[in-house]
Amino acid sequence: MTIVYHIETHRNPRQIESLVRAICGGAPDALVVVDHDRSFDAPDPRTLARLGAELRLSDGGYGDMTHVDRWLSTARWLQAEGIEYSYLTNLTGQDYPVRPVARVHADLAGSGVDAYIQTFSVLDPDETKWGVARGRTRYEYRHHRFGQLRPWQQWALRPVQIVNAVQPWVRITTSTGLALGRREWAPWGNDLVLRGGSFFCTLSRSAVDAVLRFDSFRPDVAEFFSWSIAPDEVYLQTALGWAVAHDPGASNLVIENDCRRYFDFSGSTFNHPRTFTSDDLPTVLASGADFARKFDEARYPGVLGVVDRSLDEVETVMPRSVELAS
Repeated sequence: MTIVYHIETHRNPRQIESLVRAICGGAPDALVVVDHDRSFDAPDPRTLARLGAELRLSDGGYGDMTHVDRWLSTARWLQAEGIEYSYLTNLTGQDYPVRPVARVHADLAGSGVDAYIQTFSVLDPDETKWGVARGRTRYEYRHHRFGQLRPWQQWALRPVQIVNAVQPWVRITTSTGLALGRREWAPWGNDLVLRGGSFFCTLSRSAVDAVLRFDSFRPDVAEFFSWSIAPDEVYLQTALGWAVAHDPGASNLVIENDCRRYFDFSGSTFNHPRTFTSDDLPTVLASGADFARKFDEARYPGVLGVVDRSLDEVETVMPRSVELAS
């Protein structure tokens, strides 16, 4: 069984190599595509090739449609090349396996699940994890971006966002850079339910093909999302929800509301997950998730080595209780 790993990266080339080494060392049949933001120093392509990965350079971004575009590019490439695979998993360069990769693959092989993905109705007050107001701000306005913000600038501009609470026509956001949004008609309704969750997931070949068919059949959705805040947190979920309801080839997809990732958003600042230290590892490893984020070897040298040694000592599968992104 071949699992493809699509890894979107932008920094710490040596850490990216460590991630590739951990994946390919545990599953030599894995196919790894490192999609690196060309604005940053890239890993050595010869080193990645020796480890078993292909390097691609892309135009990066943050909180915009580029994340989805890069994923779609890999999915289309796999389709065009006729590459046979069972699952496509997406990661960042700050993810790392926290279960033995061979066991992850073995579990997938016997699961019968087509999509491990966090998913909920964004605009349903009984189901949303974000709050309906936040969902409407992100996905019912056409946003114009004015550049990235430093943390102190985000804090300084927070009082300005009071305008969001007193009128419905415009929105000011700072979570992914300064952006001004204008209220517009959105395509959500009975035919297309806006669904959201973490971008990071594991999809079967059948589920990936369903997303690609949705992309071809509903290009208006991608166009609308190109003006949204964090479209990566809704595109795949929305596409799969539509496919199950409207695509005969996807009606039998088995979707499990579990992305098999561990993130810690407690005490989150501007929606960034905690960076793990060695002190966090007992909790991270006990989560039973397949991968965790985020790790930063430049900030906490040696933490990945501790993970590696811990996984070498694992003899039994621990129960899984994954904390999902909020």
